[in-house]
Amino acid sequence: MNKRAYKLILISVYSILAVLSLIAFIKGNPVWAIDSLFWGLVLFVLFLMKKTLNMTPFVFILLSGIVVMHSAAVFGLYGRTFFGLEYDTYIHVYASITLAILCFQYLRKFRIPLLENALFAVLLTLGIGLLNELIEFAGYRLFGEGEGFFLLGPGDIGSTNPYENLMTDFFSNFWGNLIGIAASVVYYTVKKRPKK
Repeated sequence: MNKRAYKLILISVYSILAVLSLIAFIKGNPVWAIDSLFWGLVLFVLFLMKKTLNMTPFVFILLSGIVVMHSAAVFGLYGRTFFGLEYDTYIHVYASITLAILCFQYLRKFRIPLLENALFAVLLTLGIGLLNELIEFAGYRLFGEGEGFFLLGPGDIGSTNPYENLMTDFFSNFWGNLIGIAASVVYYTVKKRPKK
């Protein structure tokens, strides 16, 4: 895929975010529009860094999925449970799988051994998860309770106890991380095999 394809993905996501932001205002819950703006900016920075990060279009689509899934919570998804797991758990696991794949691909450009690549990708992804939690915690301390990324509220598992929420998120991040790294190792191992 060329540069034009990346732009098409970005424009598509921005169109979805614009609709979700409009819905947020109509529903009288503009905090979700702020979240959409914030994550839209993060996605744009990742778009600008695609070459530096050694990113493939597939991973950019996966990253876009994180942004759309989070912003779709304007429909009250964070307060809901699906198949026994809260929506927040799905977001954390999916985001960690995606970030693990991104970190693994980024480290591949340094041509280090596969096992070393996997170990550093685990640590890098866990660090990004920690950064996410620090931003959430800062938002909670500054803005208090409510919906959205910068507030503690519906959908934050154990929202009555920030420590429980934090550890649940870390646990979800860890499992997603391992799944993403395992998938990457399998993919690159199979890709490296000589064709018969």
